[in-house]
Amino acid sequence: MLGLPAVAPFALTQSAAAAATGQAEVNYYIANMTCGLCPVTVKKAMSAVKGVQQVDVDATAQTVHVVYDASLTDPAAIAKASEDAGYPATIKG
Repeated sequence: MLGLPAVAPFALTQSAAAAATGQAEVNYYIANMTCGLCPVTVKKAMSAVKGVQQVDVDATAQTVHVVYDASLTDPAAIAKASEDAGYPATIKG
């Protein structure tokens, strides 16, 4: 039987190239994004966290995908920034 490579959980994934640079990714579920300004507010709050490199918000699915430098921040700090802006974030996984 062929061995299969281990796969990281969906919420916290990291490629070999990303691991070498300290780059990581995390996906969140954001409840209560009900207006056009909600995704803008979430993106602004998460983007302000030192080390966050990219924030992609899908308002329809109420999800956020974040790319960040793991040597500068972590998923909890990014989630807290969203919560402080009024939008609690739950790590998907």
